[in-house]
Amino acid sequence: MTAGALFWLILFGVAALMFFGIALVVTIRGVSDLRDLLGSSGHGEKDS
Repeated sequence: MTAGALFWLILFGVAALMFFGIALVVTIRGVSDLRDLLGSSGHGEKDS
């Protein structure tokens, strides 16, 4: 394997790790926000 191919393989691996890491954080925070919104929707109607 040439040095150029190894460079691009490592670059692709780092980019893939960053992509899936960010996607995981966004998914976890999105699920948390969704649970908060769905949980508070019932409480808001009772208070009004």
